[in-house]
Amino acid sequence: MSPGKSILAVLALAVAAVGCRSGRAPRVVDSPPPPPVVALSPTVELAAYKQTAAEAPSDEAPEALRLPPIAQPDPAGEPGPTAEPEPIAAPETLPNPAARPLELGQVISSVRSSFPLIQQAAAGRVIASGETLSASGAFDHKLDADSVSQPLDFYKNYRNGIGVKRDTTWGGQTFAGYRIGRGEFEPWYLERETNKGGEFKLGFMAPIGRDRWIDENRSALWQAQLEQRRVEPEILAQVIFSVREGSVAYWGWVAAGANYRIAEGLLQLAEERNQGLEAQVEAQEKAPIDLVDNRRIIVSREAKQIDARRKLEQSAVKLSLYYRAADGAPLVADDALLPAAFPEVPRVDPGNDPLPLTPGDTELALRQRPELVELQTVRQQLNVALRQANNETWPDLDAGLISSQDVGEPTSSKRDKSQLKLEAVVTMSVPLERRKALGKIRSLQGKLAQVAAKNRYASDKIVAEVQVARAALKAASERVVRATESFELAGKMQQAERELFSNGQSTLFNLNIREQQAAEAAADRVDALLEYYIARADYAAALGEDAPAL
Repeated sequence: MSPGKSILAVLALAVAAVGCRSGRAPRVVDSPPPPPVVALSPTVELAAYKQTAAEAPSDEAPEALRLPPIAQPDPAGEPGPTAEPEPIAAPETLPNPAARPLELGQVISSVRSSFPLIQQAAAGRVIASGETLSASGAFDHKLDADSVSQPLDFYKNYRNGIGVKRDTTWGGQTFAGYRIGRGEFEPWYLERETNKGGEFKLGFMAPIGRDRWIDENRSALWQAQLEQRRVEPEILAQVIFSVREGSVAYWGWVAAGANYRIAEGLLQLAEERNQGLEAQVEAQEKAPIDLVDNRRIIVSREAKQIDARRKLEQSAVKLSLYYRAADGAPLVADDALLPAAFPEVPRVDPGNDPLPLTPGDTELALRQRPELVELQTVRQQLNVALRQANNETWPDLDAGLISSQDVGEPTSSKRDKSQLKLEAVVTMSVPLERRKALGKIRSLQGKLAQVAAKNRYASDKIVAEVQVARAALKAASERVVRATESFELAGKMQQAERELFSNGQSTLFNLNIREQQAAEAAADRVDALLEYYIARADYAAALGEDAPAL
C-alpha cells in the first residue's frame, strides 16, 4: 500500500471513531437525581381511615331523635325499603349494589387513575419526551447531495456529489463524501474537475474557543432533559390538589347524607305524632288546634327534607367529577353507598394538644412539596442557558483536518489530482461588541434572581400553610367534641320534653322547639365533622402528601 493511501486509511479510522463517540447523547452534569415519578396506579394506602371494631363510632342517636338510615343494605344482601332518588341522566348513575359503603380510598383511587386534570398533567411527560427527542435531532446524520449540469456553454461539464455530515456532542463536526466532475472546466475552476473515478473526501472540524464545552445544540438538549424532570413535580402538584378536592367532595357528600337523615328523622317524628294526636282529638284529650299545628310542622319539615334531598343530589353530582368508572365516565353515587356515620375523631381535652406542631412537620413539607423541586429544576435550566450565553462571548475559533483522494484514470498529463491531499484548517470569527451574548447574560441573571425570590416565598408560604392547616385541624377536633356534647344534651332535653308532652304537662309548641334544637345540634355536629375532615385533607396537602392521611 502506498504511503498516501495508508495516511488516508488511518484518517478514515480516526474520523469513524470520532463519529462513534459522538453517538452518545450528552447528559446533564452535576444535576440532582430526578424526583420520584408520580405513579397513577389506583392503589392508595389509607390506614388512618380504617376503623377497628372497638374504635368504630356508634350509629345510634339518642332515643328522642331517631334518624333512620338511608337505604342501607340488609344482612341478606338486599337493598333497604327506602325509595331510590330520581335517576340523573348525565353523568351516569352508579347502580345500587349490595356492597359496602363508598370509602374515601375508593374516591382517591379513582382520582389518581381517571381524573382528567391529572391525565392532562401526565401528558406533559409525552410533550417533554418529544422535546428531548427533537433536541437530539441536532446530532442526526445529514445526507447532502448535489448535481450540476452545464450542457450549453463553451465549457461543458457535469458535476455530481454526495456526502454525510454530523454535528458531534463535543461541539465539532465530522463529514465524508464523494464527488465526480467531468467535462471541460474553466481554468479558474479546475478544482471542480476530478479523475475519472471521482474524489473521496473526509475530515472533521473541532472547536478550540467557543462551543468547546457547550454549544447551542447541547444547551437545547440539556434543557430538554431537565424539562422532563420539571414535569414530574408539576404532575405531583396536580395529584395533591386533585386528591384534596376529591376528599372535600367526598366528605361534603357524606355530610349532605347525614343532614338528609336529620331532616327525614324530624319529619318522621312529626308524622308519627300526628296519628296519636288524631286519636286524642277524637277522644277530646287534645284541642283540634294542636292537630292543625302539627300539620303545619309536618309541612314545614317536608320542605326542609326536600331542600336536604336537593343538597344531597347536588353533592353526589359534584362527587362524580372525582369518582369515575374504569373508562373515566363520572358516576353519581347512590344513597345506599353513603357511610352510616363519619369515622371516629380523636378526643381533644382542653389544654392538651395531641397535634403539636413540630419542626419535623415543616421540614417534611419542605422536602415533599413539589413546588420547590420544580423551582430547583427551573434554576438548573436557566444555569444551562447562562453557560451557553457566556460561551457566546468567546471567539469562534475552529481547527480541522480535511483529506481527499482522487481515484481512476488521471484527467491531465500532470497527474496533479492523483496524489493524496491533506489540508489543515483554522477559522476564527467573533462579534466585536458582543451585545447579543451580553444581553442574554443580563436577561438570564434577572430570571435567576426571580427564581431565587420565588423559591424564598414558596418556602415561607409552605411553612405558613402547614401552620395554618395544623391550627385548623386542632380547632376542628375541639369543635367536634363540643358539638357532640351539645348534640347529646339536646337529645336528653328533647326526650324529657317528649315525656312531659305525653303526660300532658307540656305543649306541642315546647316539644317542637326541643325537636328543632336537637336537629340544629345534630346539624352543627355534622358541620363540625365536615370541617374536621376537610382540615385533614388540607393538612395532608400542606405536607405535600398525595393522600389525606395523618
